[in-house]
Amino acid sequence: MLKTTLLALSIFFALAVAAQAQEVEAQDSRPSMHRGRDDIGKPAEEIIARAEIRHEEETHKEMVERAGEAAQIGDEILNDYKKNNALNGDDLKKLERLDKLAHKIRGNAGASEDVELEDPPSRLEDAVKRIADASDLLNKSVQKTSRLVISAAVINHSNELIELIKHVRNIQHP
Repeated sequence: MLKTTLLALSIFFALAVAAQAQEVEAQDSRPSMHRGRDDIGKPAEEIIARAEIRHEEETHKEMVERAGEAAQIGDEILNDYKKNNALNGDDLKKLERLDKLAHKIRGNAGASEDVELEDPPSRLEDAVKRIADASDLLNKSVQKTSRLVISAAVINHSNELIELIKHVRNIQHP
């Protein structure tokens, strides 16, 4: 009888170990992205999701502000050029700021590669006008785009602006 009881306990123990191993294996087979989130619970997930949304909204708001500033700088450079028929030191500083803004906007839009400028203007006056136009188009594109969309127009306008600024630098200092 003792042998039978020990045999029954051994079988019971072996089945319990096998069941536990199957449960662990089933948990490990779940997709890894869900494993960590299941442990933290619903309120924490909601807090994380709200924080991500808030961060995206702030990032988009900053991008809209940058685009507005870029359009303003483009207009200022064009007006200064019309008055002086040349670009002065302040205008070159504005070009630097405009370049940084365009790079940040392009980066936030999801792009990072420079592209070649199609049909580059041969005269400085034409290049400055195109900078003003491109910065205005960039601003309008960013204004129309929600935080949930990656806009090809925003990327194209920022790329054009960046390349125009490079072109103006080359015209100024060949």
